[in-house]
Amino acid sequence: MKALIIVADVSYKGEYSMAVQALRQLGMEVSTGLVSKSVNVNFDIDLTGGLSEGILSNYDAVIYIGGYWAYYASTGKEIPGRIKPMVNKEVFEEILTQSVNGGKTTILPLATPAYAAKLGLLKGKKATVYPTTDLITILRNNGVEYINDNFVIDGSIITLKKVTVESLTKALSK
Repeated sequence: MKALIIVADVSYKGEYSMAVQALRQLGMEVSTGLVSKSVNVNFDIDLTGGLSEGILSNYDAVIYIGGYWAYYASTGKEIPGRIKPMVNKEVFEEILTQSVNGGKTTILPLATPAYAAKLGLLKGKKATVYPTTDLITILRNNGVEYINDNFVIDGSIITLKKVTVESLTKALSK
């Protein structure tokens, strides 16, 4: 199996590295795609300039690493200057939409479920999110049933309250 990690922001400590570790532990071949010019990780695909057609066809699963950017982008709050990533939002949203609508195993940790909910991608689904009142409210206001579990699987969408190697491997093994 092949997994693609889409990285917008790595400011939330350990989110990216634990995702890589969990996916590799499950025997997946892992590639990383960047949608931000300010992220400093090894990557295979540069998506900062745009999305190439059919990019997802080579992957079985896609995980979205949004860091603090996803929280601020979801809530509309002002991003503190010290963590202002230069994210290509259009590409992030397009690949996220393709992933969900195409039925790919789509893994949304921390604040990214709220971001997807605001795009209307989780309407009528069950999901979890990093447990802050504003993120839970975003889910509920966008037709998503909030479940207070470490991870929630609804069809091909996996949402995670937090990223740990254990919770991600457990969710992907179901």
